[in-house]
Amino acid sequence: MNKNLKRCLEFLAIVVITGIVAISSPFNPWIANAFTEVQEEILNIAYSVREGYLAYVELDGHYGPVVYEFFGLGYLPTDTHLVQFIMETALNFVSILFLYKTAKLYTSNIFAWVAAAAVAIFEWGALTHAGAEEILFFVMSLTCYHVARQLKSGMLSHHTYLLAIDLGLVLFLQPGYVFFWAILIVFFAIKFKVDGIDGKGYRTFWLSTIEGWITVAVPMGLYLWYFKNGAAFLQNVVSYNMSNIGSFGEGLRVVLATPWTIAIAILVIAIIIKVVMNEKVSDLCIWLGIIICAIIVVALQGENLDSFKIAVKALYIVPVASILSLLDKPLGLKIEERDN
Repeated sequence: MNKNLKRCLEFLAIVVITGIVAISSPFNPWIANAFTEVQEEILNIAYSVREGYLAYVELDGHYGPVVYEFFGLGYLPTDTHLVQFIMETALNFVSILFLYKTAKLYTSNIFAWVAAAAVAIFEWGALTHAGAEEILFFVMSLTCYHVARQLKSGMLSHHTYLLAIDLGLVLFLQPGYVFFWAILIVFFAIKFKVDGIDGKGYRTFWLSTIEGWITVAVPMGLYLWYFKNGAAFLQNVVSYNMSNIGSFGEGLRVVLATPWTIAIAILVIAIIIKVVMNEKVSDLCIWLGIIICAIIVVALQGENLDSFKIAVKALYIVPVASILSLLDKPLGLKIEERDN
């Protein structure tokens, strides 16, 4: 198939999937959808921020500025939700694109589309009613690709840098989730060392990580300094969310109360079948550990919102792609080679 035609078809497929997801959005101006209580709270604070009130000083919010500024920007041109709908759709388009890119590392293009569509659309409406976790889903979909690329190809400095940016964004979105990204970075630091990376490569790993943190810390630090709400941010967001950590049992019930948790069993089945077929499964075993780690971190968060299950949903792209990959060989399909 012509390369340009192929890219055009990929783009159209992702547009179609994004369109299906967008229909369920409460921001959709052509459909009457009710906002959740959490979304209403976020939008009220975001609107007040646009009106000139200081987040965390004059407004009592417990999410980071990434959340309030994102939705607040949507209010700048108009008081309606049209711009926010466009912004949300763009965010979901990129999320689905990276789900597709991650799936292509494990299965053929056709089944990668199927996997991306399944993860994005199944439990239709849950993603667009998630509040802050909808933005977290976007970050998690990027993280999935950065992690999968390095599990497949070893240390890649640009993916290490971008993974560190993901950590920074989460810190200024909802700090309680940041432990998952910190664990990922520590894991890769240990893995690359065990894999025998040379000294220069290992220094590059840490340098890329620090550069990623700085890339997020500088603009966010300037934001907090300019509005003089840094201390309030530490108290109302960082301290608040960290002090709420610990409700594991109830949180676990919330995270697992979704049909998507069957993806964990699917991944185990895929691993067993691939072992029998003498295929490499080390990266899939690691991915199983990553999913379990994410579930634990999310379950430890306070408040136990129903949207918590969206926080780990993007990670299920690999189990779905892995089980679909078992059909590639019988159908004469194959995984494309990837450049670094």
